[in-house]
Amino acid sequence: MKVPRRMKPLVDEGLVDEILGQLKSGKEAQIYVVRCGQAIRCAKVYKEA
Repeated sequence: MKVPRRMKPLVDEGLVDEILGQLKSGKEAQIYVVRCGQAIRCAKVYKEA
């Protein structure tokens, strides 16, 4: 999956190893399923105002 612009800093700093996909999108934020090492987590990215 292409790295969204707002997620790029997390990937560049090594906090997120891989973005597996988008889980949900709303009017305030987008939620992505990400891999951090061996753990699968969610990352909530707020949209710009």
